[in-house]
Amino acid sequence: MDERRKVEVGYDRMAEQYLAARNPDDPRHVADLEEWGRSFPERGSALDLGCGAGVPVARWLASRFKVTGVDISRRQVELARERVPGATFLKADMTELDFPSGSFDVVTAFWSIIHVPRNEQSTLVGRIQDWLLPGGAFLANWAITALEGEDEDLEGRGAPMWWSHYAAAENLAMLRGAGFAIERAETLTRDGETWLWVLARRHA
Repeated sequence: MDERRKVEVGYDRMAEQYLAARNPDDPRHVADLEEWGRSFPERGSALDLGCGAGVPVARWLASRFKVTGVDISRRQVELARERVPGATFLKADMTELDFPSGSFDVVTAFWSIIHVPRNEQSTLVGRIQDWLLPGGAFLANWAITALEGEDEDLEGRGAPMWWSHYAAAENLAMLRGAGFAIERAETLTRDGETWLWVLARRHA
């Protein structure tokens, strides 16, 4: 089973368990999104990459934007359509997406680019920059340490999983190399996990 297939099968198998374990209805999640999204426009179009079950991110975006969510897992997309019926959800590999330049005011990616092979991430980030309107915002979280590895039975859930990511400094350099301006970058710990949160913008 190749790496992408591991991610797809893993999230298909544990979709409901993953959703329950992360407690997306925790008001702290919405508070984080509200804080980091203060400078977002009041309306427009948003793309959520690796949308999972649609909560909390796509649901929060849908209160302000016309939302397109993308996930490699068919089951996750089914759950997202149930939870955020006003949005459009696509079952797809984010590295194979093709949107016209300037399609979105906002792009988000939470706990998702870590499943894209590291040697493909700079190309993906460059495409995200192109999909944004000038001045558009890219809000994502990133790993703080470098890792490439797999688990054949993630947390005993009967699901395989695979990760591939750089450390914090390399992730920031990758964003700048793609032409993004870093507006804000902070290391945050939530639910015992530490991630680099970054708000970046396409140059106006």
